[in-house]
Amino acid sequence: MGNFLRLFGLLALGLAASSTFAGEAEIQVADPWVQAAPPSAKVLAAYLEIKNNGEKPQTLAEITSPVFGQVEIHRTTTRGNIARMEHLKELVIPPRSSVAIKPGGMHLMLMGGKNPLRAGDQVPMTLIFKNGEKIAISAAVRSMQEEDAGNSQHADHSKHQHH
Repeated sequence: MGNFLRLFGLLALGLAASSTFAGEAEIQVADPWVQAAPPSAKVLAAYLEIKNNGEKPQTLAEITSPVFGQVEIHRTTTRGNIARMEHLKELVIPPRSSVAIKPGGMHLMLMGGKNPLRAGDQVPMTLIFKNGEKIAISAAVRSMQEEDAGNSQHADHSKHQHH
C-alpha cells in the first residue's frame, strides 16, 4: 500500500508539473483544423494559429503526419489576376506575436493521404521547430459549412499539384 501511495503521489506531482509547463509554453498552437474534401482528393489544406510568447523569434522548420506522406507550408500570392501557391521552406514567428495560417493566405498542404478523411476525423501532426522543440497537435477535419460563411477566400486544393 505504501508503494502505491508513493507512486500515486509521484504521478500527481508529474501531472501538476506538466500542466504548469503547458500554461507557460513559449509556443502555443490554437484551433488546428483540416478542410474536408471529397474522398478522392489527394491534397488537403490545414489551418491553425501559432503564438510565440517568448522573447526570441521561433522558426517552424518541418511538419509531419502519420496519415500524410508530406506536409508543406504554402502561401497564396496574387500577381495581377493570377493566384499562385508558393512553398515556404520555414515559417518565422516573431517574438510576442502570432501567425495565422488561414484560408486565403498561408496554409499547410497535406499531400499523399493514406486514407480518405471525413468531417469529424482527427489528423495528428507534429510541428518541429528549428530549436528542436516538437509540438504534437490533432487537427479536426471540418466541412466548409462549419467555418465562417462570410469568408469567400477559401482555396480549392483538390486539383493542386505538388511543386
